[in-house]
Amino acid sequence: MGGPGLPDGYEGRVVEEIRKVDDAFMEELYALRAAKHEESRPGEPFWPHDELVNQLRHLPSDMEDWTCAVRDSAGGLGAVGFGGVERTGDNEHLFWLEIEVHSDHRRRGIARWLLAQAAAAAEVAGATLLTSWTTSAVPAGGAFAQAHEFESKQVHRESELDLSQVDWEMVDRWVDEGPARAPGYELVLVEGVYPEDHYDNVIAWWNIMNTAPRDDLSWNDDHLTPERLAEWEAQFAHSRADRWEYIARHTASGECVGVSNVRFDDWNPAVMHQGDTGVHPDHRGHALGKWLKAAMLQKVRAERPMARVIRTGNAYSNDAMLGINNQLGFAESRSDTAWELPVEKALKSLN
Repeated sequence: MGGPGLPDGYEGRVVEEIRKVDDAFMEELYALRAAKHEESRPGEPFWPHDELVNQLRHLPSDMEDWTCAVRDSAGGLGAVGFGGVERTGDNEHLFWLEIEVHSDHRRRGIARWLLAQAAAAAEVAGATLLTSWTTSAVPAGGAFAQAHEFESKQVHRESELDLSQVDWEMVDRWVDEGPARAPGYELVLVEGVYPEDHYDNVIAWWNIMNTAPRDDLSWNDDHLTPERLAEWEAQFAHSRADRWEYIARHTASGECVGVSNVRFDDWNPAVMHQGDTGVHPDHRGHALGKWLKAAMLQKVRAERPMARVIRTGNAYSNDAMLGINNQLGFAESRSDTAWELPVEKALKSLN
């Protein structure tokens, strides 16, 4: 695939069957991702090669994916466009897009060309919106989005908690006060790959997370099924990551009404990743969020002494969660922006 827009000496081509690409392409893609990681998080360990292989080999079956690679005159991989539609029935109007251009190949029109190819692929897929994320750590991404008339729809604050600076007396107090402030509730711990008898709880908290602020995003609620979750867990089981999860259970009904989970990786033990934390709207006002987060911090302190930082992200509009994080000492480390661009508009402007 050539075409207008690619500079001389470059060739672009769609990569078929990303789940089945050969080892040579995996190596090239890993090198490109490693360079991107070093740019956005300099000096921080990058995930091992087998983690990328696992991610692509076990890509969920509901992801109708698209990949386009751009090579230079020497045959080296200079850029890749990833995209696709999740065929779940919830957000099939969205074409998820990520464009990665090595810093040595920027400002030559390659990203613009990949955007045009993605827009064409999105039209064929029946999607009406391109949606993508950029980080303030790599300003080129945001500048590109603005130059091509993407609209900023939501901004997330990435925050980090220095575990050496935690007010542990406050954390212990939040846990001690939990049962009194939230009578009729209990916390339940699940570690590692989810057992099947926990799937109903995961689906329940997934629905809770649909209540998180979306600001101007054109995203519908995302509904999780046991079959979809089983595929995710198969991928997770093949990874080198681990996970802890506390759920808040309403004892009278037995329902999961809140969650807080963390993930940690064996190749970077100093950093833990705070995932979802949320409480069902009908069960707020009992400080369950504080209890969940504080209980998790106690477990981290007891069992992960090598951890130095917990990293998380929240929409700037999520006042409740940011309030808890601020009290715990999370400090802003960077910001991430979600963008949208109508496919029809992209096709008109790029062709």
